[in-house]
Amino acid sequence: MTEETRHNPSAVDKTEQTGSPRIAVRPSRHVRPKPVRNTLFYIRQALNMLFMLTSIVGVMMYCGIMGKDVETRQGIIVIVIAVSIKMAECMLRLKR
Repeated sequence: MTEETRHNPSAVDKTEQTGSPRIAVRPSRHVRPKPVRNTLFYIRQALNMLFMLTSIVGVMMYCGIMGKDVETRQGIIVIVIAVSIKMAECMLRLKR
């Protein structure tokens, strides 16, 4: 009696039946295909990085961290530009 059948009596060792070792194979319905990394993927990555940088700069401008000569209106404009970049990236994602 194997260790597995001691703990689980309903388990049957396949090596005793067929003489070949057991091989665990995942069902294909649970395996997701690997994403394709084409030119569109790299464009989206660049747009995401640009969005992150412009949003950080926009928030810094809005909060007044950049200096006293920067108005909050300029920060809002930069944040709106960042959001439009993110919308463009989302459109590319939905195009896929």
